[in-house]
Amino acid sequence: MHITHCPQCETAFKVSPQQLELAKGWVRCGRCAHVFEAALHFETPPDIPEPPAPSADAPALFRAAMAPAIAANEVTPTPSLKNTESADDVNVSLPLKWVVGTGVLVLALLLQLVVAQRNWLGAEEPALRPVLSALCACEVTWPREPEAVLIESSSFTENPQGGYTVQLRLKNTQHHPVAMPALELSLIDLQDQVLVRRVFSAKELSGKDHVQALRDVRSTLNFDLDDKVSKRITGFRAFVFYP
Repeated sequence: MHITHCPQCETAFKVSPQQLELAKGWVRCGRCAHVFEAALHFETPPDIPEPPAPSADAPALFRAAMAPAIAANEVTPTPSLKNTESADDVNVSLPLKWVVGTGVLVLALLLQLVVAQRNWLGAEEPALRPVLSALCACEVTWPREPEAVLIESSSFTENPQGGYTVQLRLKNTQHHPVAMPALELSLIDLQDQVLVRRVFSAKELSGKDHVQALRDVRSTLNFDLDDKVSKRITGFRAFVFYP
């Protein structure tokens, strides 16, 4: 067994005398596929007689006789042209399908987000309200944000002419319009027990359906009470909400 070196890539591999005799002294490098005479590139001088001189048909004999030596150097087979073209088609088409599919999913998610936030978007940009309404085929209303509307001041008084009056000042603390809320008014006695409770709608509080950004709305409510109830009233509670 001898060790020869490829003159092109300097790869070293073993060859047997039987392989040299069958291939007329020719070998092929398993790394770069270069064909050369093994005896000319032995690592140490051979101890056996030199192989016969190469003949004209040596490369053809090499291809048949040196198959075991080539396999020992882990030669990777080259795919055919047909297989290469098919693999290229798959490699090109799959990423394109993924890109298109991902784009469709992103657009669908954006559309759902716009529809879900249509009221807020319409409040921030009133010019978009017709577009948003047509996009979702639904009504675009003012956003309902209970934390945004505060009761800045309130009063409960008895009128000299009879009846009672509640005056309120509601303020929108947001930087965009919000829907006008409803009001729950509770009249209480000395024990803080509710004697009368009534809900006033947004239309009763104001003629508008929304409160402008960072603006306030003043509202006056007039109503009558039974004499037995009115004598026990000592205070009131009020809070705004969205029904």
